[in-house]
Amino acid sequence: MPKKAKKGGAGKAVGKTEEERLMFLQQRAQAEEEMNRKKEEVLTLFLKDKLQKEERNAAVNLLKLNEGWRSVLRQTRASELRKDLTVLSQTFERQLDGLDSVVKTLERDLQAAERQSAQVRRVHLQHLEQLWAQQHQQLEVEQQQWESVLQQLTSRFSSDREQMLSNAKQKQDDLKDTSFAVEQKHKTVMLEIHKLYIDSIAAYHSAHQERLQSLGLEDAERLDQMKRKNQKAVEVGSEEDSLPFLHCMKQGLKDDVRNVKRLQELVINLRVQLTSSRTENVSVERELTEARDQMRSQTQVLRDYLTANQTVARKQLTDVTMQSDQAVKKLQAVIARGQKVLRVAEMCRKMESEQRTISSLIPAEEQRQEETAAEAEEPGKEPGKEPGKEMSALCHVTLSMNTSLLQREALRRNRDALMGENQQLRILLRQHLDAMTLTDHDLEEAHPLLSVYRAPTTSTHPENQRKHPDNERKHTVVEAVHAAKHAL
Repeated sequence: MPKKAKKGGAGKAVGKTEEERLMFLQQRAQAEEEMNRKKEEVLTLFLKDKLQKEERNAAVNLLKLNEGWRSVLRQTRASELRKDLTVLSQTFERQLDGLDSVVKTLERDLQAAERQSAQVRRVHLQHLEQLWAQQHQQLEVEQQQWESVLQQLTSRFSSDREQMLSNAKQKQDDLKDTSFAVEQKHKTVMLEIHKLYIDSIAAYHSAHQERLQSLGLEDAERLDQMKRKNQKAVEVGSEEDSLPFLHCMKQGLKDDVRNVKRLQELVINLRVQLTSSRTENVSVERELTEARDQMRSQTQVLRDYLTANQTVARKQLTDVTMQSDQAVKKLQAVIARGQKVLRVAEMCRKMESEQRTISSLIPAEEQRQEETAAEAEEPGKEPGKEPGKEMSALCHVTLSMNTSLLQREALRRNRDALMGENQQLRILLRQHLDAMTLTDHDLEEAHPLLSVYRAPTTSTHPENQRKHPDNERKHTVVEAVHAAKHAL
């Protein structure tokens, strides 16, 4: 049957055209591709299901393996942690015993130091009281000295000021008197000069008037004589000669000329006298102005001297005020220092009272033992030697204070070392807890339960190692939950 179909199909294929044959081949190729794709999808789905089943089985097996490994690890670690816990408890008890002994010794030392500090405070209060008394006496002495010096300075400056004021007033009065005398002298001289000038002018005018009057009278007399002579000549007649008359006239004219010259000489002499009197007046005025200028310069010098003295006095007064202010500031500083000392003394008294209240709680037997020990240490000392006793007590107190300070420093260092060790233990415990817990990220890693971590240990402080060499060994941190579970 297939062969027949094949032949028929071949016959049909032979009878088909080329295009139909190509279309048929293309359809057949597409059908084959579709079949292959469906087969691949079915195969991938089958493989995915199988892979998921394998992954689930692997996860279940891994969890079972992890749980078994964890139980084995817990059992092994529990025994180790029990041993470490016993070791740590023993070491902790031993450290507690040592710390208890240290605390007891420190308590005894502290009580001794407190008693010694109380003794030191008493001695210190005694010294403070002595110093306060000395300071008070010194302050009183300085206050008295300062008041006396201030009174002396004020009295001296007041006397100097009064003396300077009196001298200045006296000099001003002298200057006024001298200036008044010079002015009066100048006025009298000027009045005399004016009087002389007026007298000379009046004399000149009077002489000139007299001369004019005398000349007028002489001229009138001459005219009368000439008239008489002319009348006589007229009366005598023409027979007399006119020559003698002319000669007389000429002689009269000559006399008149001589008189005029003499008057001119008198005027010139008067003018010379007037100019000389004027020059004398100018020289006198110059001398008076020079004397006035000299008096003014002297008054200016005196004023400058007075101002300089006043400035010096003011400067000295300012210096004294500044010195007094400085002394007041020093006294205030001393008073403030004394107040500080009083406050410190009050604080010491309060501390001493507190110390007494504390010492009252101390048993009487210890006090007796301390008193007997102190008496045994100082058997040969006399009661009169108080300074040496105080010095020895101070030395003993300072020594005990130094030892207590050193012990406190050692305790502080030990406390710091213990705090550091505690901090390291906490860090290591946190690391141990982190190592014991498993997260999703740890489970995703390869062989998570086979990863080995370094055993968490604690390292001690170097100073603690030097002090306690037994603590050099490392301690293993034990998880308390697992230890308790295995112990039950």
